[in-house]
Amino acid sequence: MGNLMFRIEQDLKEGRKKKACDRLKNMINQFPNDISLRKKLGQIYFEAGFIDEAGKFWILCAPENNEMKNAVEIYRKSLSNSGSAILKDIVFRGNKGLLNEYAMKVMAELEQDSFKVTKHIPVFKAKTREIGKHKESHTDLLSKIGIFLFIGLVILIPVLGIFKLLELISSLFFQ
Repeated sequence: MGNLMFRIEQDLKEGRKKKACDRLKNMINQFPNDISLRKKLGQIYFEAGFIDEAGKFWILCAPENNEMKNAVEIYRKSLSNSGSAILKDIVFRGNKGLLNEYAMKVMAELEQDSFKVTKHIPVFKAKTREIGKHKESHTDLLSKIGIFLFIGLVILIPVLGIFKLLELISSLFFQ
């Protein structure tokens, strides 16, 4: 994770804000409980002048200054303060139990509002894939080999058929 943060810092120094934002979004997907990543991304958007987008990523961060407070307010207003719309927009894929007290409180308020208004709480499953956990089963591999063999045969049979036909024609007429 440290290596990625270094790359993000390099991207920012060299003016590649979009690249830095993409990297941070990927990290947020991988480490959804790390609110500092959202805070960093919010800061980039804020400095670029995207105040509402900064608010989106700062909504789970305890406000440290008026800029953060105002950005979150602008963001909330842009989605009519709808708990459901905000939850669908911020796409939190982590474990709420691992969040700090402030973020847990915000999530609880958004969920309560969402349930009160829509009778539904949007939930997003984690995208984290633990290394080594994903292995192709033998049946997957065999079925892929089977499909490739079948495609190969479908292509090969007509080609071989044409050669056999030409051979037959030449043996009939050119003897």
